Amino acid sequence: MIEPPPRRAAGRRPAPGRTRVGMLVGSLLLAATAVAPVATSGPAAATTAPPSTSVYRNMPTDPTAVVLGSAQFPVHGDGIGDDTASVQAAIDEASRRGGENWLGNIVGGARNVTVGDGGGVVFVPQGRYRLTRQVDLHASVRLVGFGATRPEFVLGAATPGFQEGNQSFLFAALRRPYQPDTTPSFGNNDTFGTGLVNLDIRIGPGNPAAVAVRFSGAQMFVLADLDIHVGDGYAGIDHNANLIQRVNVYGGTVGMLAFAASPGWQTTLLDTTFSGQREAAVKLHTDSKLSLIRNRFVDSPTGIVATPNQTQRLYVQDSVFQDISGSAITLNDSESVAGGSEPDLVRAQNQLNVVNTGVTGTGALLTTVPSGRTWTGPGPSYLVQDATLGLRVDDALGDTERRTDGVLVSATPAAPASFQRLLTSDAPLPPATGDWVNVVEYAAARGVTVGTGTSDDHAIFQQAIDEHDTVYVPMGQYLIGDTLRLRPQSNLIGLHPRQTWLKLPDNAPGFTDPEKPKAMIQTPLGGTNQVTGLGLDSAQQTAGSVQVHWRSGAQSYLADIATQFVKWHPEQTAPGDPGAGDPGYQYRGRHRYSFWVQGGGGTFANIWSVTGWADNGFLIEDTSVRGRMYEVSVEHHEHREVVLRRVWNWELHALQTEDHIYGWRSQAVELDDVHDVLLGNTVFFRVATVQGPYPYAVGLHNSSGIVIRGTRGYRPDNVANTRWGATVADVSTGQTVPEIEVAYLGVGVTGPAPAPAGAHVALDAPEIRALPGRTGGTVLRVRNDGPGPVTGLALDVQAPDGWQVQARPDATVLPAGGIATVSVAVQVAADAVSDGTVGLTVAFTRGGHRQEIPQALRVRVAGENLARGAAVQASSTLSGNIAGNAVDGDRAGARWISGSADPAPTLTVDLGAPADLQRLDLYSGVAGSTGLRVRAFRVEALVGGAWTTIGSVEANTASPARVDLSGAPAGIRQVRVVFTEPSPTDGLARVFEVEIHGSR
Repeated sequence: MIEPPPRRAAGRRPAPGRTRVGMLVGSLLLAATAVAPVATSGPAAATTAPPSTSVYRNMPTDPTAVVLGSAQFPVHGDGIGDDTASVQAAIDEASRRGGENWLGNIVGGARNVTVGDGGGVVFVPQGRYRLTRQVDLHASVRLVGFGATRPEFVLGAATPGFQEGNQSFLFAALRRPYQPDTTPSFGNNDTFGTGLVNLDIRIGPGNPAAVAVRFSGAQMFVLADLDIHVGDGYAGIDHNANLIQRVNVYGGTVGMLAFAASPGWQTTLLDTTFSGQREAAVKLHTDSKLSLIRNRFVDSPTGIVATPNQTQRLYVQDSVFQDISGSAITLNDSESVAGGSEPDLVRAQNQLNVVNTGVTGTGALLTTVPSGRTWTGPGPSYLVQDATLGLRVDDALGDTERRTDGVLVSATPAAPASFQRLLTSDAPLPPATGDWVNVVEYAAARGVTVGTGTSDDHAIFQQAIDEHDTVYVPMGQYLIGDTLRLRPQSNLIGLHPRQTWLKLPDNAPGFTDPEKPKAMIQTPLGGTNQVTGLGLDSAQQTAGSVQVHWRSGAQSYLADIATQFVKWHPEQTAPGDPGAGDPGYQYRGRHRYSFWVQGGGGTFANIWSVTGWADNGFLIEDTSVRGRMYEVSVEHHEHREVVLRRVWNWELHALQTEDHIYGWRSQAVELDDVHDVLLGNTVFFRVATVQGPYPYAVGLHNSSGIVIRGTRGYRPDNVANTRWGATVADVSTGQTVPEIEVAYLGVGVTGPAPAPAGAHVALDAPEIRALPGRTGGTVLRVRNDGPGPVTGLALDVQAPDGWQVQARPDATVLPAGGIATVSVAVQVAADAVSDGTVGLTVAFTRGGHRQEIPQALRVRVAGENLARGAAVQASSTLSGNIAGNAVDGDRAGARWISGSADPAPTLTVDLGAPADLQRLDLYSGVAGSTGLRVRAFRVEALVGGAWTTIGSVEANTASPARVDLSGAPAGIRQVRVVFTEPSPTDGLARVFEVEIHGSR
């Protein structure tokens, strides 16, 4: 081990010390029933922010790593001098070294990449590093901070280039390894393994366009142990990749701009906080699929909000919304988003699950837009036990199977102080770095060289494990000819799973019999082991190989693990099938299992199981030990991706599976004698080139208590092959749930059904139309879902000046289950010229707490201007004052002017489609004068092939001159304005704009 080096100097080696276990153990997740319902009179402090800690205090020796601040990469490290060039040079060098050694190679030789994937580690000692421009984070490069305090990257105040727009990135994850003189592009679906770990980022004032990190890639990308201080910058994190863990984002307009990860996968946020954003903690875009577990959303106008017209699949569990002035969650109405072509299989485009989550000091729980429908909880502070939006299938495959759409909110009052327990993590911090024993140094001290990939390193590796609790594995390739057997307290730590490989020698003795599975790594029953940051390669002719045989207990941790990339295919391929150009199709080995959990449990995170020749990618069997999986990707296996046999008490969050071109017989999940298991926010993916269908994604036998919360598996192209026949099938009875996008699906779930709670407020029509001086109306409905009655029901109205609104509830007291209706009548002011919004605030008292729920009623006064940009013809034109100027949307700019020899000029407008007309506004004259405005005109419509007068104006001196067209026949497409008195002096019609308002 070495201490963090002084600036501009290499490090030194400390004296050896005594080994001890250095691991924080997370306690169990809080069950929904663990928070006792209590009556509360008002919100109180619910949770406090976790302390920011440097999880790596000492820097290990690793000759392959790049050290910022070494002689080759000198820095100021004081937050004042510009360190950008050295930081970028260090990242470039790490990528170059990775490209030379080819470890973890996937796309080298394919997809126009002529070097290895690149990648490596840049060690960043504690200090403050000032940056002045974007830092390119090449594919598979990880920046890892070390020191008693975390190193901090600082964007100085008012740095040029960070003032305009909202895409000025401080760190940008790129697609490719470092290649000089090429144009970089952002990370995408063939970008793997990048990361920022144990670092802080601070954006100084005067950088309103700054975004701390553009986080985009496919697999194994991680942001961990970061504090991001956005200040008056725009955002902390933009785009999505894989795992965000123990990250705190403070300030900014938006904390995170969320998208679907580049291949369309989920993104998991564990133990993360968003605080003090000016607009929203998280903004959802383009089918983002977030799994938010043990997250805090604090002190923002809104918590999570969707971009209009986008679909979302949002999963929230064991989290807290605290002091959010608006709604905790705002999503789009499912009916406002274009649906699929098969509504029986895909009923809605949005899915929401909120489970075991505290809400305090916050407005509504959920609002959907543009309807404004709103759902609240049962008081000022409450625990959401179960909330869903989307298709819900209860008692699936049972005799009383039932389907519901829409929203369910089941919640109970709970004390704010109890929410702190929701955030208790099951993901431990790394072992203390002072306890790490470096296996390369350990071997060198005994005259042995390891990590070169040329000799069997097993014996010295096992000896280090036997003698020391935590063994650190530097980057390299380690041949392991026998099983590495961990002791109950053993930890095996790497920092880069795509550059730190344990590999079996081909035909290794003991690994060739598939009936006698043998593991590369094996843990003991009940162990508290941590194994992280490693790549595992079980070679080719090792048919009995298992990459990890995991038997550890509930407090163990397996994370940040990748396997070799192998796509299965038959020995004989058809002409045109993938061949040597794609490395994934070159392999001919066979293996027993990839990950085999037998009798164990614990926490599993950010794992990529992609050894396609294995019997399955992740096998869990014979265990009731609590298990939790987060962001696990299992892909390309010939027969089954994930298998559970005789398993109880597990949660699988953000599980993603993917078959491939020959995967028509590849099942996503198999459950046999499995009970009380949750699958949250799943993606069961089928590639577009798959050559055959499969009848179901999840097959189960003799299983109960199976809950699937959120699925994505539908592909509209080539549907005969690229979709599942059903989400779930009972393989014994043949019963299925044919819908393939489901928000909630419960099989054999016992106990009482979730009971609705809180209140629901909605307008029958969130938008109405009314002409100036006339009245339009709708109905507002308030439903009390309990518990207990609500009293003092009242409505407060805010309307534009001159508008009149009548609205009164038909009841002031509502029992549980009761509904009140409010007839809302809006009279628009006679001189109104633009649309308006009427604010309706519903207020009531429940249990001594007064609650207010805002609703917005949009009133279209004039309808849409259908003439803008429409086809138009004039009977004459003066000089260059063309007819198109009259429909260009500019009321005071260019004009149409009629010709001097045209005593009754006309403008004819084709609206493009039949429309119902409301009014016409005509802006005329010259700028700054009232003398040359159009004096008289009539409005005609083409009805049944004949021009028919539908309105007229005489003795006009106004601009605009307004004509009521609401009495015109329906379905008008062509409108003609005939100027009977074009002007008071010279007979020229001078028209800035003709607006024809109406609706289609």
